[in-house]
Amino acid sequence: MKRIILVICAILFSSMVLSLSLSQQRLIYSEAKSLQGQQRWDEAAIKMDSIPRYPLTYLLEYQILKSNLSQDNLSKISTFIEHNKPHWASYNLQRKYLYYLAKNQYWDDFITFYPQLPRSPSLKCFYFQAKMSQGKAQSIWPDVKKMWLKGWSRPNACNVVFNYYLKKEMISQELILQRFKLAHINNKKPLMKYLITLLQGDNKQLTKQIYTLYENPRMLPTSTLFSQKEQASYPFLKPSIKRLARSDIAFAVQTYQNYEQKIPFTANDKVELEKYLLLRILIRNRQELLPWFDETLLSLADVDLMEHRIRYAIKYNNWQDIEFWVKKLPQETAQKNRWVYWQARVLEERKEFKEANKLYQKIAGYRKYYSFLAAQKLGLSYQLNAKIVEHKVASLDDMQAQLDHIEELSFHQYNTLIKREWVMLLQDRADELQRQLGLYAFDKGWSHLSVLASVRSKSWDAINIRFPEAKPKLFSENALKYQIPASYLYAIARQESSLDQFANSPVGATGYMQLMPQTAKETARKIGLKNYKRKAQLTEGEINVQLGTAYFTGLLKRYDGNRILATAAYNAGPHRVDRWKRNKKGRDSKALSMDSWVETIPYKETRRYVKNVLAYNVIYQHVLQKPMEFFNKTELAASY
Repeated sequence: MKRIILVICAILFSSMVLSLSLSQQRLIYSEAKSLQGQQRWDEAAIKMDSIPRYPLTYLLEYQILKSNLSQDNLSKISTFIEHNKPHWASYNLQRKYLYYLAKNQYWDDFITFYPQLPRSPSLKCFYFQAKMSQGKAQSIWPDVKKMWLKGWSRPNACNVVFNYYLKKEMISQELILQRFKLAHINNKKPLMKYLITLLQGDNKQLTKQIYTLYENPRMLPTSTLFSQKEQASYPFLKPSIKRLARSDIAFAVQTYQNYEQKIPFTANDKVELEKYLLLRILIRNRQELLPWFDETLLSLADVDLMEHRIRYAIKYNNWQDIEFWVKKLPQETAQKNRWVYWQARVLEERKEFKEANKLYQKIAGYRKYYSFLAAQKLGLSYQLNAKIVEHKVASLDDMQAQLDHIEELSFHQYNTLIKREWVMLLQDRADELQRQLGLYAFDKGWSHLSVLASVRSKSWDAINIRFPEAKPKLFSENALKYQIPASYLYAIARQESSLDQFANSPVGATGYMQLMPQTAKETARKIGLKNYKRKAQLTEGEINVQLGTAYFTGLLKRYDGNRILATAAYNAGPHRVDRWKRNKKGRDSKALSMDSWVETIPYKETRRYVKNVLAYNVIYQHVLQKPMEFFNKTELAASY
């Protein structure tokens, strides 16, 4: 009788579970999550059991397992990981459990749970410890040796491993010296000092001398360490010349030439050193060294350095040098839009307008910064070459469960997790399927996921999913309030965060407009935004876009409405842009034209940033169905 009652209860329970609506399951999930947050695990478990088919129920189970890491749970955790392989929670639980096992030195369980060599450096060294506990130190030695031979510090977990092999002298004096060389190359002073303590005899004496020279690179020309290639110290000559170049490039060039005459470098070392020295000459703007620079560059024929040399000539309005070095570029490089444009500019400066226009015409038909410049010079319409991604019937039917999962993550605002899961969903999919996923995200209003799909599938022409119109009301209201075109706000947000409301950069910039907390605080004070209290609010779209727009407005005022300077300042900071404007060192004493100033922005990141934002603005003008304009007359006529 009792069995019959249990069966009936089970049937009734199953029937109830199957009859729950999506909104009811969402409510139960939220309640269970809240109960878990209060450590009321038994009550949460009852709730969890009532929604076994809800897409996020596994996250509740994940929280249970994560809060109760123990040896007894090894089987449960392994089963969870196996059943949830596609999800980030599986990877994270696996990682946390490995650290738990290592902390408690449950080495046999560690190997049982994860028998292969992990990727993480710390976990690798825990894996080594586990193997050593099983008497397998010899079998893992090749992998330990690879870990040792790195020119930077390794995780603390490696100390036990390295000390064991040092005592066994398997990490020999030769291997210690090899690592010292790597540390020297990578400028890791603390590691160098530590390794010196491990060395003995001649090796110790040698490394002490090398370290003294490292601290005093100007001693290099008179050093006795590099009188012949057979010396054990000779491999340190190349990095020592590089170190000298960072403090005194002219002295370094002279020192290099002297050593090259006395003990010629190998062909590879000669090329590497000369490339390094040439770059330092341009960075330091040592014009007196340009004759040697140009002679050496002609023999090297290095494309990257040639491009640096052309930009250097642009800084000085030296059209003869621009023409000379563009002609030295390989044909494939010279035909890129950037250098075709500058070939045309050379012709324009020579008043050869007909020939210049032919080159402008050649590149004007693309959706690129230089193409837009060329089109504006010719008075032509800007070409977007858009290919709109359209729905394909039933193309995502087989992925409905994964899409439901993403939908629920979005509903419950798992803002970091949703992006990780989206990346895993896109992984190893065909390009067309990735585009369809991008369109799905576009339709759902998940702009940053739409952009991510377009990038992963390399769908550069798919304007609708690559440049979506996120939160139209939010951006249009701020555009109207601060009298800035919405297209420009979108261009900045697209470049800054790929329209990710919850984006966080490694340096702390946050939200759509990637605002730094101090910048946001100061801007809020200036505009009287009293409801901005803390950094966490920067993920609120309304606050982020308002503060970002207000900050950019302030930069526009600072630079008399010049978007080029304001945009550079938004990325690099106004103080740097002011310095670049004032500083005549490294540029022509006469003012630069707009295109020359952009091309010679000292920071590669900022140079690329400004070009992208300006081009994205044109694209968003098209998206928003606004008149398309690249530069206005004031910007074109301004001196920089």
